[in-house]
Amino acid sequence: MRRENKFAMSKIFSKILVPINKLIRILMILSFSIMVILIFAQIIYRYVLIRPIPWAEEAARFFFVWATFLGASVAVKNRAHINVSFLVDKISVNYKKYEKPLILSSYILCIIFLSAITFYGLRISFHVNKQTSPALQLPMIYPYLAIPIGTFMMVINFIAILLEEIENHKATSPKK
Repeated sequence: MRRENKFAMSKIFSKILVPINKLIRILMILSFSIMVILIFAQIIYRYVLIRPIPWAEEAARFFFVWATFLGASVAVKNRAHINVSFLVDKISVNYKKYEKPLILSSYILCIIFLSAITFYGLRISFHVNKQTSPALQLPMIYPYLAIPIGTFMMVINFIAILLEEIENHKATSPKK
């Protein structure tokens, strides 16, 4: 039986991520709430007062994008992200020893894929910096930054999960 390492990398990483993920959750809830309020106000103004708010739909769309990417980061942190468990389920029935490496490799693939999205999302964000949105006249970098920021936080949360899984695997695997 191994003694638990209280300075394990995953624990340190997780402690750093707790306030960041809390802030992300607050920003996600705030973005979603503002989006709902804007859409509700737009409905009232358009159909009751017959004076639509010209920028409300665009602003709601931008808040929706931010809420989506921040929400995806929260989903990764809570291990509620979408996964296809068909292969893991089939392998774990007959070959239990391959289940953990398969799960770990899927996390690594997610990290690689999301890192690429982060990189190219940043490139696109800075490429559209001089463009402005039609209704708000807001630089398009602000809505586009949701992509690299959200995917970067997904990468960080996947790394934390990967480190935790590796340390749990080391702790539960028998010594040779």
